[in-house]
Amino acid sequence: MNRRFASAVLAGALVSASFVLPAVASAQVATDPAAAPAGTWTLDKRHASVTMKVVHFGTSHYTFRFAQGAVDGSYVYDPAKPLDTKVSITIDAAKVDTGLPDFDKEIGTDPKFFNAAQYPKITFVSTKVEPGKLTGDLTFRGVTKPVTLDVKYNGYAKTPFGSQIMGFSATGKIKRSDFGFTHLVPMVSDEVDLAIEAEFNPKK
Repeated sequence: MNRRFASAVLAGALVSASFVLPAVASAQVATDPAAAPAGTWTLDKRHASVTMKVVHFGTSHYTFRFAQGAVDGSYVYDPAKPLDTKVSITIDAAKVDTGLPDFDKEIGTDPKFFNAAQYPKITFVSTKVEPGKLTGDLTFRGVTKPVTLDVKYNGYAKTPFGSQIMGFSATGKIKRSDFGFTHLVPMVSDEVDLAIEAEFNPKK
């Protein structure tokens, strides 16, 4: 391919992109919860993450997450009664993602850690919704405890690709000893910081 032809192809691609990109970026996000449609909304596993952070021997704030696709969930939504929303989340306890496969297996399945062989699922079922707060029963390693998350409603949008999205960010803290998970406490902190990002789509 000669340089003149290659330059022409590149210029054409850039011109085309200049028309396409503004259209892609044109989705309008409505931050008023009343703007979102009623119905059952299910988690978009491609755009969801649950990240955990612990203090590791006082030297770092070690961060890891559940693997892509490990988290599932849904809620029934009525824009006239947003505080009546009921949320249900399930996590595959074995699907840990540290970036190291052997360590993933150890954290996920070893009885000293998540013990997924005996307790394969982690669940959260909401019991109370308040502005900026979500309280529910967290079941982890066979133990159920109430947990409250700080939640930000990021909004509802219709994308240029025809999909509908509701998105949330949440943070919270749990004590792993509350769930019988005491291995290496206090060298590795008892308190675990949670960071959650989630997008939901209307159930098909």
